[in-house]
Amino acid sequence: MSKFAAFMVALIIIAIGLGVPIATFYFMVEYHFNEIIAGIVCFIAIGSAFIIAVIGVGEGIFTVMPDTSSKIEREKLTMLRAHQRAMLEELDDIANILREIRDVLKEAQEV
Repeated sequence: MSKFAAFMVALIIIAIGLGVPIATFYFMVEYHFNEIIAGIVCFIAIGSAFIIAVIGVGEGIFTVMPDTSSKIEREKLTMLRAHQRAMLEELDDIANILREIRDVLKEAQEV
């Protein structure tokens, strides 16, 4: 899975594991929410965040996947370098031919 998806799953785990209990305690203090129900809601939220984290680790969401795009990029770079080498060899050949033409023209001008 991509890094973005792993980040989003981690964000959801943190939101459920920390956000719900904090919100529950806020409602308990400010609006006199029942303590027993608040405790049950907090327990369920932390438990569900733990289950999501365990499943995420089990499915390999948080493992580092080998980046196949870097292999493709390396192959493209190797091909580009080979193409550039071939172009430079052709340019060297053209430069040698032009020198020979220049030398022949100089000899023809002297005669």
